[in-house]
Amino acid sequence: MPIAAQDLYLSGSYDLEKLVRNLFLGTRDVEVSNVRFTGAKGSLGIFSYKGGKLGIEEGFVMTTGGLSGIRGPNKNPVSGSENHQSGDPDLDAISKGRSMDAVVLEFDFVPVSEYISFRYVFASEEYLEFVNRGYNDAFGFFLSGPGIQGKLNLATVMGGQDVVSVNSINDVENPHLYIDNGSTSDPKTQANPRPIYDKNIQFDGFTKVLKARAKVQPYKTYHIKLAIADVGDRFVDSAVFLEARSFISEGEKLPPPPGYRGSTAAPGDKKRKPLPRSALVEFDFDSWKIPDTSRDKLYFMWRDIKDYPHLARIEIRGHTDFKGTDEYNKKLSEKRVASVVEFLVKLGYPREHIILREGLGESFPKMPNDTDEGRARNRRVEVRVLWNGK
Repeated sequence: MPIAAQDLYLSGSYDLEKLVRNLFLGTRDVEVSNVRFTGAKGSLGIFSYKGGKLGIEEGFVMTTGGLSGIRGPNKNPVSGSENHQSGDPDLDAISKGRSMDAVVLEFDFVPVSEYISFRYVFASEEYLEFVNRGYNDAFGFFLSGPGIQGKLNLATVMGGQDVVSVNSINDVENPHLYIDNGSTSDPKTQANPRPIYDKNIQFDGFTKVLKARAKVQPYKTYHIKLAIADVGDRFVDSAVFLEARSFISEGEKLPPPPGYRGSTAAPGDKKRKPLPRSALVEFDFDSWKIPDTSRDKLYFMWRDIKDYPHLARIEIRGHTDFKGTDEYNKKLSEKRVASVVEFLVKLGYPREHIILREGLGESFPKMPNDTDEGRARNRRVEVRVLWNGK
């Protein structure tokens, strides 16, 4: 049954797939799959808080207690409930303690640009009584996939090394990121009680809106695990609020590489131009100078791939007709390959991404060498673009 507290609306009724795809996702053409949830009933829910002081007006919340424990006003300095759930090994590692009542939402996704990001707020009843007092509740956003060693925790203070917790963001550490909500049982505030900042929220304190961000490789599959748990005790609760439509593929959306089997565009988007697979450079007789028409071909190929040097690798093979000796034609084909390499490098393509340079002489004719037209077609360099190694 929905729980309402003036302008704060909470509900434990949701469709898990829609929560991720329709509520959390802000980039329509990011593909999502394998959505899974682990945790107690009532520890995950959707919320709406128009005009509130949380800094996020809509999204979903994960709590080590229950949704009813989120409601204010903050009259109880140590509020919480036990869910009798197990912990999580990734949270054990970052908290250096034993986690309990873990709440985990995870899914696979395919980004369409070089960064992903989303926005969140961390809140806890551990403020300020349990700051630097030993074990603290833990949460993390663990990203894994291509280019990442192990699991990368995105829930860190301003993208640094310190994980977000009551120890790293409070009235002393990073106070510009902290909001006190009347943590009246703390000895620091008993003599001079602090007023309740937001009457609709029970937690003693919470962070300002924070941003998680990571560099990724477009059109590769990644896994993200959003997790929070009690540490040290099962009773005192914490929560993380995640903003609706804030999970985005950040930056310029890149077109999918050739051969990509996923969806290429969201409904209503313009069809993206496919990226090039190859280019053919033809040469005059006994020459390794690139003709102007072929220079244009190489330029247009470079223009289409220059934004994706991390995805594109190039193979270059040179050929000749059958005029001349085998040794001479082999050297001529190598000179043609070298001229194409230097032209691409001058345009800006990384030399180290040209993974094959091979002069094959007259060994692989494209057409019979018994006509002028056939011989002209055989005086060539073939440039093959490999996307993601294929």
